[in-house]
Amino acid sequence: MEYLFDLHVHTATSSSCGETEPEDIVKRYIGLGYDGICITDHMNSGNFGSFKGGQKAKSEQFLEGYRRTKAAAGDRLKVILGMEIRFLDCGNDYLVFGFDEKFIMENKLHKFKNLEEFHPFAKENGLVVYQAHPFRPGLKIINYELLDGMEVYNGHGGHDSANDIAYAWAKKRGLRMSSASDFHYDTGKEPGGVYFKELPNDSFELAKLLLENDYRLKIWEEAEK
Repeated sequence: MEYLFDLHVHTATSSSCGETEPEDIVKRYIGLGYDGICITDHMNSGNFGSFKGGQKAKSEQFLEGYRRTKAAAGDRLKVILGMEIRFLDCGNDYLVFGFDEKFIMENKLHKFKNLEEFHPFAKENGLVVYQAHPFRPGLKIINYELLDGMEVYNGHGGHDSANDIAYAWAKKRGLRMSSASDFHYDTGKEPGGVYFKELPNDSFELAKLLLENDYRLKIWEEAEK
């Protein structure tokens, strides 16, 4: 048996660019036949910094989208906590897995300057880092040895993510790959995802499954059959 997960989903509640409320996100993914989703609202100086109050208050606002989605889903859809982080030095985005709510509360993650600075911190804390939509116009190619993997299919219809280039680039370098929707609202483009052999219960289990690299990609691997 396989379990279909979308690893890149944003809420209108906690991402300034999100346009879909958590309850509607749950309805959408249940209707599409997914077993789970990862809420990856934006962790960056613009989004997180726009929240009111100190670290605790800002963290509560960041987590609200995930919490509301999880509450709306109940037992019908697995909802897991993640984030899409952007550092201060450029516009690159990275999907991060393997943490809990306490971790968000205790760390000023939007303050990191770049991936080079974040990498040892990520390793120390057991985080798994995949670069999101790496070949969109204006983004930078970075040292792939600092990554655990790369998003090679991004289903956001409002952007040209050059998915074919990302797939070829990651495949040539032997990187772990992911496929995801980058859902903010329905753009009419094919939703992405990965098929796991086990059902992850939280962000830590999700990170472990990604590192094991024993999963199948929706979109690319389906197309190659």
